Amino acid sequence: MDPLTPCGCCQLRAADKELQTPYTRLGATEVYAHMLRECFGIHVTLSGEGSCGICSVCVGRLRDASDFKLQVQRTQTELQARLKEETPGNGEESALESVTEWGDAGSDCSDEPLR
Repeated sequence: MDPLTPCGCCQLRAADKELQTPYTRLGATEVYAHMLRECFGIHVTLSGEGSCGICSVCVGRLRDASDFKLQVQRTQTELQARLKEETPGNGEESALESVTEWGDAGSDCSDEPLR
């Protein structure tokens, strides 16, 4: 990677790694362009020569975000499985349906308190 190529994610530092290249970390393969797409739905624009890089700071932030997304997905799956076991059969809305509706809100989530 050319030391003068800026990070394609922050433009603040030089890119250390290629976005499209597979890297192995702790036995797992990481392709940063795929992680950006899977975690955020961002399709990275490649530079003219067909490659784009990412700095080590952005790699760390991307890993944290990706790990957090996987954690939330696992937790929701476990919660829904537990709630499914406890679902009442009396025709009332089950706790599972409530959680599913809340989980589908997606972009409606914010850090603002409800008033």
